[in-house]
Amino acid sequence: MYKDVLRSIEGIDIFPVIGFLIFFVFFLAWSFYAFKMKNDTVSEISNLPLDLDEEKENDSTNEFK
Repeated sequence: MYKDVLRSIEGIDIFPVIGFLIFFVFFLAWSFYAFKMKNDTVSEISNLPLDLDEEKENDSTNEFK
């Protein structure tokens, strides 16, 4: 039943192509952004989880003083 409904729509075959192109463009854009990122920015981003843990530890020790 669903196949018949989809076959009756004209131009439906272009939607998978459009979806793939949108995905591919975003993938290329993010890949380009990642490769062009400065090393300082990469190291800062990679240390964010560690920095947040240290801040939480400092905040929790300051609460009890």
